[in-house]
Formats: sequence, C-alpha cells, structure tokens
Amino acid sequence: MAIARTGVFVDDYLEYSSTLAAELQRLLSTMRELDERAHGIINQTKEQTRYCLGMPSHYSKKVIHEDDEAEFEKMKKEIEASQENALSLCTEKVLLAQQAYELIEGHLKRLDEDLNQFAEDLKQEGKIPPDEPAIRPPLPIVNRDEKA
Repeated sequence: MAIARTGVFVDDYLEYSSTLAAELQRLLSTMRELDERAHGIINQTKEQTRYCLGMPSHYSKKVIHEDDEAEFEKMKKEIEASQENALSLCTEKVLLAQQAYELIEGHLKRLDEDLNQFAEDLKQEGKIPPDEPAIRPPLPIVNRDEKA
C-alpha cells in the first residue's frame, strides 16, 4: 500500500508544483524589467541633478534671467517626479520579491506536510519505526579543504 501511496503523494506534489518554475520565472523577469527601468530613471535623474547644480544660483554674482529660473524650476519638478517614479518601481519590486518568497514558502510548507503525512502512513504500515522523523536533518556541509 505504501508504494501505491508513494505514487499518489509524488503525483499530487508534482501537479501542485508544476507551475512553480513558470510563476517564479515570471516574477523574477518582471523584477528584472522594473530594475532596469528604475536604473534608467535614476541615471537620468543624476544627469538632471548635475545639470541643475551647474546652473547659476540665486546667490551667485552672475545675473540670472527669468528664463533660467523657469528652467531650473522645471528641472526641479522633473527630478522630483523621476524620484517618485523610481521609488514606485522599487516598491513594486519589493512587493514582487515578497510574492516570490510567499510562493516558495507555500510550496515548501506543502512539501513538508506531504512528507509528514507520507511518513505517518509508512509508520502505520510498519514500514518505518514510529520514532523515525519524517524529515531528517540535513547532513553537515564539509568544505573541500576539510576532506583532504
């Protein structure tokens, strides 16, 4: 019976996790796209800021024309809008990262539950000892240097 149940557990989990890779790839691709857009906006904002810093200020001895003042105010508003846009993109990236984390966490939780249930079935059938843990702790990692 355990062998038949093994197939059921495996089939159920494979069906459940069949979309994991595609969904995770979609989230990561979207994050990459948002990251590229945010970096473009940030670089543009840096250039605009450098340009504004090179403009004569109110307190400089150079004569400021009204056109320069209007251009400065326009650039200032563009910089502020770009910063808000970049922040929005970065916030969206964080939300996508949280979704990816929750997606993986949900799949791990389901796998743990399935493994525990399978172990209980095996214990009831006497295939494994009752005190056997469903999930064994990971083996210690040995560095290559320690192996020699």
